[in-house]
Amino acid sequence: MKKFKLNLLTFLSITITIMLFGFVGVYYSVQTIRAQYIDIQIRSNQRAAETIARLFSDKINSGVQQEDLIQSFQSAIEGSYDDEGYLCMYDQLDGKLLCHPDTNAIGMSIISDQFRFQSTEGFKAETLWDVVSTDKSEFGILSSTKHKRSEITSMVPVSGTSWKISVHENLSKTDQLLWQLELVAFTGFLILSLIISLISTWIVRILSRKHEKIIEHKKLELEASNIQLIKLNDQVENQKNTITKHAENLESEVERRTVELRTLHAKLAGLEKAKSDFLNIISHELRTPLNGIIGFSTLLEDELINPEHLDFVQNIKISGERLFKFSETALLVTQLNAQSDRLEYQKITISEIINENWDSISQISKAKNVILKVDQEAQKYHVNGVPRMIKQCFLNILENAVDHSPEAGEVRITVIAEPDTLNVHVIDDGPGFSEEAFLRQFDLFGADKVMNHTKGFGLGLAAAQLIMRAHSGEIHISNHTEGGAIVCLKFPRIVGKIKN
Repeated sequence: MKKFKLNLLTFLSITITIMLFGFVGVYYSVQTIRAQYIDIQIRSNQRAAETIARLFSDKINSGVQQEDLIQSFQSAIEGSYDDEGYLCMYDQLDGKLLCHPDTNAIGMSIISDQFRFQSTEGFKAETLWDVVSTDKSEFGILSSTKHKRSEITSMVPVSGTSWKISVHENLSKTDQLLWQLELVAFTGFLILSLIISLISTWIVRILSRKHEKIIEHKKLELEASNIQLIKLNDQVENQKNTITKHAENLESEVERRTVELRTLHAKLAGLEKAKSDFLNIISHELRTPLNGIIGFSTLLEDELINPEHLDFVQNIKISGERLFKFSETALLVTQLNAQSDRLEYQKITISEIINENWDSISQISKAKNVILKVDQEAQKYHVNGVPRMIKQCFLNILENAVDHSPEAGEVRITVIAEPDTLNVHVIDDGPGFSEEAFLRQFDLFGADKVMNHTKGFGLGLAAAQLIMRAHSGEIHISNHTEGGAIVCLKFPRIVGKIKN
């Protein structure tokens, strides 16, 4: 019963849809044919009226009397009136019929509202008298409210007279024929719609049966999959219970390890504090005896004459200076670790701090005849930082550059401004960095090996990196393509809070 209702609804839906669109299409097709027929008939009547008007004009020009011409035309059309069409002639002066197939209509006045004329050009309804009284040709539809009749009318004036030839075609007859055509088309389309609907319903039913079989097969597959999912769900539940137990054990283990890590962290914090205190104490305690060693070695260096003794004293002085610088670096590391969040920044002109550091190492640079070349751009820019730390950073880099420069070499300073950073490059003419240097370039405990030098301050590069990090900057090392080492200090444009 359900399938019967479904088939019936399908049949009715297809039939109604086809008939709806089909009837609309047939209706508009018939209306289009009607409009084209009226246009063709108007043109045909126009040519006929123009031909008769030219003929009358030629006759009058050849000397034929108007009365004779009217009688001849009346004799020709008299009795020719039928339902399809006819010819007639109006007088433009008084609006009377001069010639008509129906002799009773001769002399009848058309000055009345019962005749309405709708032109094909202006699409404006006028009285027949308004159209006849004009001197131009008119084409359109003439309607009579008295006889309830519509005619396709073409009116052409006769040159040299007050006559107007009018050709009429019964539009009602045409509409009747078109209605019969429309009825036949509707009937044929109805039968065709029923046939198409039956065939479509049959095809839809065949396709639906195939689809039902596919759905049934899918349903069986889904039932089998559902059974598998139930089994899988049981397995997942078992795994969940197992994981829950493992999670509980893991939480206990995490808590135990957390306690251990906290204990270790406390121990490490204590060790870090002890290390900082140790470095701080060593740095302060070493400075006093080292000042004495360096001072006395300087005096002995001036007093001794024996070359061997003088060499011993110079080695003592160099070692003392290295220990003094080591104490300064150790103190710096301690301060950076303990006071990194309390540093106060000031504006520092790059060229000024470079010149100050160069003056402090002038003894070394003059001994090797090393010259300094500073980019003019360095005078335009400044960095924000802690003055003594920035000075120490540049001092370490410049000392290393001079130590590794050859005799009569040069150290070049270039400054490149970028949108976010200010890059200061320190370039020397030395042998450059070794492969080991790139592997351990900022190792505090391997600095002496990395720099591979015999004089100077081995911790300088590592200490410079600590200073740059404290100022949110970076330090990079590389080798120049033409020889020599390059140390790039990248300062951010704005770092820390500047102290006024």
